[in-house]
Amino acid sequence: MKIKVEIDLQELIEKGDFKTLKRVLEQQDPADVKEMIEKLPPDLKVVVFRLLPKDKAAEVFSELEPDDQLELIKLFREERLKEIFESMDPDDRVELLEEMPANVVKKLLSYLPPQEREELLYILNYPEDSAARLATTEYVELFEDMTVREALEKVRKEGKKKENIYSLMVIDRTRKLKGTVELRDLIVADPDQKVSEIMNKDPVFVHAIDDQELAAELMKKYDLIILPVVDSEERLIGVITFDDLVDVIEEEATEDIQKMASMSATYTSYFHTPAWKLILKRSPWLVVLLLLESVNGNIISSYEKFLASIPIIAAFIPTMIGSAGNTGAQISALMIRGFTLNEISLKDWWKVLLRESLIGSTLGLILAGVLYLRAFLISSDPTLNFAVATALLVLILYANIMGALLPFIARIFKIDPAFMAGPLLTTIVDVTGIMIYFYVVHSFLS
Repeated sequence: MKIKVEIDLQELIEKGDFKTLKRVLEQQDPADVKEMIEKLPPDLKVVVFRLLPKDKAAEVFSELEPDDQLELIKLFREERLKEIFESMDPDDRVELLEEMPANVVKKLLSYLPPQEREELLYILNYPEDSAARLATTEYVELFEDMTVREALEKVRKEGKKKENIYSLMVIDRTRKLKGTVELRDLIVADPDQKVSEIMNKDPVFVHAIDDQELAAELMKKYDLIILPVVDSEERLIGVITFDDLVDVIEEEATEDIQKMASMSATYTSYFHTPAWKLILKRSPWLVVLLLLESVNGNIISSYEKFLASIPIIAAFIPTMIGSAGNTGAQISALMIRGFTLNEISLKDWWKVLLRESLIGSTLGLILAGVLYLRAFLISSDPTLNFAVATALLVLILYANIMGALLPFIARIFKIDPAFMAGPLLTTIVDVTGIMIYFYVVHSFLS
């Protein structure tokens, strides 16, 4: 187990003890260095990067938030910036260029040799969330007509410069993907065997235009550490490695959490996201939800005379709204998880409807029974209490069905089901729930 040592880098820099600082940095992993320098001022970050070897500097730089990267690009000397950018993995370069202004992109591209620049631009031409954007060209490719001896020689020759050598891509002379072969299979095979004899001839792969989420699902399903990416003619253009899968899963989880809170997604960390951007992400939905909630005022005013005659029924409104909202939020979370993990599909809507009708009825009966008894602490009228309990039963059943079916409706209209959870679902249930509550109680007591 690695023990993390707390070192005050700023103190070392201010003392001018660069010898100790360099020794400390050499002993740290790139991820630890990134954590250590995060809170340093930009000019001190530059000092740290001067002392890092270029490969480690590239790894640390690729892990930083986009605003920190832009600040450092402005402060780096030309030669240092060129070294770092050239040492970055191809997929990290793509991610960096996606976040940078056009003038910075142009500057960075000028540092690359023509062939690497062409490969990078080729990847950047694919849609933003496509599998191609995650692809790296840092892999070893073998030809199917190679012998095992020739293949191992190629691995020894190129392996040190590549990101992954444990799973190797096999192509023909037109670069068409023919299979994959594990390094361990090469090592134990007869040196004179052909690669085509020991390779997996039915490899799992994704097309360049496929969504990144599909790539993550395939890697998870088949326990892959590397996934080939091919073009429309199944020619190999790159591979996705496991570390990129982790990033995709984190981004998807972030997106779902924020959509469930009814806000547009933002992928930078909280303190690295400008306040104005958070306001822009949050305010549109808050305005929409405010306007929806304001409908409640019209509904309540339409029952003004009824409320005036039996004022006590107003005391149960928060209970109705809260219980229905909680019920809807619970089931919608289960549905969204089911969709995300492909446990539920659109064709299952009727099974879900029947199942949740039963579950909703049972939950409604339990909560209605509890409320009926609890209501006697507020009202001594059994008829009123029974009417309120019945209204809650209907509301819980309704909220449960709504929470289950709204994600299906979202899928039909190609909207992320996560949008149908949280505040949006609660607001919909609030508005319609108030109508149901007053209608049921009014029917019993009028």
